[in-house]
Amino acid sequence: MRIELLVEDQWQRYQAVRLRALRDTPNAFASTYADEEAFLEKNWRRRLTSGAQTFIAVLGDKDVGSVTGAARRDRDGVAGLFGMWVAPEARGRGAGSLLVQRVIDWASAAGFEQVFLDVADSNHAAIKLYEKAGFRPTGTVGALPSPRENVTEHERSLSLR
Repeated sequence: MRIELLVEDQWQRYQAVRLRALRDTPNAFASTYADEEAFLEKNWRRRLTSGAQTFIAVLGDKDVGSVTGAARRDRDGVAGLFGMWVAPEARGRGAGSLLVQRVIDWASAAGFEQVFLDVADSNHAAIKLYEKAGFRPTGTVGALPSPRENVTEHERSLSLR
């Protein structure tokens, strides 16, 4: 298993993994497959050039996971961990831990003080993964946007100081 940082010219790899993630676990993301399937090439390229860092987990020659780290626009000195997903065939093989750690390492090296994420309350495997990495609940709760407003989630944070 290896983790790679994607660059703009690899937008098609990101598109394939992201759309697979949205099909596989639609209740884990604020966006929907239908919304992102309609993206143009420029949308995918922009995601990889907007200052965010998108990492892909690779098992053999197959992309089996992704995560993005980016500055939170609503909080100074804080990074966010977004779009975390691991393919079913790679779950339980360390891909999730490696992806989360890459975002933590990136955020720490970039000088961020904390990393925040949101996770669905029903996603027990992800909650366990984040707890193992040191993320703790902040007390902030919410729900996904329509049409999945029935999916509740909570925020977790990790101090890097």
